[in-house]
Amino acid sequence: MTARPKGEGLTPYQGKKRCFGEYKCPKCKRKWMSGNSWANMGQECIKCHINVYPHKQRPLEKPDGLDVSDQSKEHPQHLCEKCKVLGYYCRRVQ
Repeated sequence: MTARPKGEGLTPYQGKKRCFGEYKCPKCKRKWMSGNSWANMGQECIKCHINVYPHKQRPLEKPDGLDVSDQSKEHPQHLCEKCKVLGYYCRRVQ
């Protein structure tokens, strides 16, 4: 079971770069946000273990000089579809 938005691709954003994504599990309704969101890639819900595609994505911006994604926060690679497909940490992609 996967949750996916309407449209051509699996995600609202269809570019090559990393972006900011908002997720909501269709099963448990858990919501989360990630600064490691990619086109046509989902993230696994930590409760339900199903792949969830973001319903909203926007460019990574730096409001007032600060990146909205917290760099000190550890990225759960085991839940990230992009990391799993690459076989390594998705943030290494330039």
